Amino acid sequence: MKIYSFIIFIFFIASFNLQASATLKQLAQHPTWLSLGHYKKPAFNESYITNTSFFISSRGATSPFEELKATVQNFNKDPLTQCKYPARYTWLQKQGLTFTQPKTSCIELEQWRDVQPIHSISLIFASGYMSNPASLYGHLLLKLNRSSAKNNKLLDYSINYGAHVPDNENGLVYITKGLFGGYKAGFSDQLFYRHQHNYGEIELRDLWEYKLALKNDDTKFIANHLWEILGAQFDYYFADENCAFHIAQLIELVIGEQLTNNSSPWMIPTTVFSKLNQATYNNKKLVQEVRFTPSRSTVFIEYMKKLTSKESTIAEQIYKTPEFLEQDDFISLNIKSKKRIIETLFELAQLQQIKKHNIDHIKSLKKALIKTRLTLPIGNEVHVSSYTQQAPHKGQKPSNMSVSSTQVNKQHNFGLGFRLSYFDSLASDVARIAFSNLEMVDTEVSILNSNLYLDKLHLLDLESFSPAYVKWPKENNLSWKINAGFERQNTLCQSCTNTFVMGGIGKSYLTNNNKTLIFTLANGYIGDLAATDNIYDASLELGLITTLYSDIKLRASHEQFILENNEKSSTQAEISIPINQNFDIRVSYKHSNLTNWKLKLNYYWQ
Repeated sequence: MKIYSFIIFIFFIASFNLQASATLKQLAQHPTWLSLGHYKKPAFNESYITNTSFFISSRGATSPFEELKATVQNFNKDPLTQCKYPARYTWLQKQGLTFTQPKTSCIELEQWRDVQPIHSISLIFASGYMSNPASLYGHLLLKLNRSSAKNNKLLDYSINYGAHVPDNENGLVYITKGLFGGYKAGFSDQLFYRHQHNYGEIELRDLWEYKLALKNDDTKFIANHLWEILGAQFDYYFADENCAFHIAQLIELVIGEQLTNNSSPWMIPTTVFSKLNQATYNNKKLVQEVRFTPSRSTVFIEYMKKLTSKESTIAEQIYKTPEFLEQDDFISLNIKSKKRIIETLFELAQLQQIKKHNIDHIKSLKKALIKTRLTLPIGNEVHVSSYTQQAPHKGQKPSNMSVSSTQVNKQHNFGLGFRLSYFDSLASDVARIAFSNLEMVDTEVSILNSNLYLDKLHLLDLESFSPAYVKWPKENNLSWKINAGFERQNTLCQSCTNTFVMGGIGKSYLTNNNKTLIFTLANGYIGDLAATDNIYDASLELGLITTLYSDIKLRASHEQFILENNEKSSTQAEISIPINQNFDIRVSYKHSNLTNWKLKLNYYWQ
């Protein structure tokens, strides 16, 4: 009888273990568990996290099941495992699992998460920054909101994902390693005021905050998972496994695969915000509110708009000669005008200090402004109630396909185009730097007499004109451009081609109420060049970019080459006519030896 009882007991235990193992295998394939381990789709046999210390099982980086089994075992024998993996613990309990160890107190986690309770989550978009290759497309942050009536939002937690880059890293090395996974990366947390100060006050980048309508349990779940991965390491790839991708995946823990659900080989912050605006949560819109925080330079431009023509002239005189504050032209002004001028000049002085321009002069100016301001009544005169900047989800989508019809010397051909990303100087200004160009892998092919021609392959095409919105500070902002690729020069001859790397440097100026930019550049070319026997050439270029009407834009330029005796030159113009967020029409003209007319329809997608 005892033998039969023992056999039945063993059979019961074995059946229980088999059932438990089957349950764990099912849970190991659950989307939430796979997301908690950051396993790569579609095979889920490798994690994005590269440091083995993150995983409990020695096989955890490649086996979701082994990691789950080890997690359950550790929750049953070591209560402190709950403190290291609070999101795993909460989720497994919701799946019906129970553990032999009682729930324990996690002092460090509770201090981080609960002393000033996290009540909601926002995603932050920082506009593009042309001085840093990793930020050309903008940047994405996650904000854990803890603010209340007593606590300022600047004390919220700001979660950043970024590469671990050595100080003073060479720019070319930085770009190369960033493209090919040469850096480790990870999540870090800081108080939000540090990021707002760095982006808005130092790098002069506008910020948009998208507050999400998540339930408290889901907000806490994301916060718990962030606690788990703050020490984790990832490989950093500039084009896809970047801040946009990994922060979007955190939100997908609770909303499902709505932000990264495409087969695109690249990931851009504006794409995430476009999808975020369309995402749903509990059958409602995920985004509860969008807020704009202007940079210091954006605020100054708005202050300048508040000045009358006379006030602007006097402000210029004071900036150049602070003693002008004691002249009758200023003293005779009414109090409101005086306050507007001084407040605007204070904003300008702050900008100049950030840029480290005219340091001694700015110190003298601020002293004179403070002395005069103390003689005036309290209270500000300049109030900016709204800004014209639009949120990033309203911007033009980054990728492009096109069809075109071209006429060169009475020959017509049909063309197709593809651009990987991101915008050109005639694109919408929404959520990007105006009068700038950032294009990668821009390709055009044409069909002529049943032959297929590669007309253009620009691997990288960058332009930054950096115009001064106020002329009198005399800032030395340089304009520059870089381009590398291949072009068929069909305005020179049918078989002429350029394979080149070029760069240009110069100046730009705003006019027409800041709607028109005039630029001049000195350009240098190296490569297999069609118009010269040398491997190098140089030119001077004069051009403009302007808004003709509403959102219709024109770019025109004349480029004079200077190293050959035959005085080669090129004149070109292009008009952009937007239809909606997804389409625009381009009409372009180019003339060298021959004349090229092109009509093109662009489709933008993400």
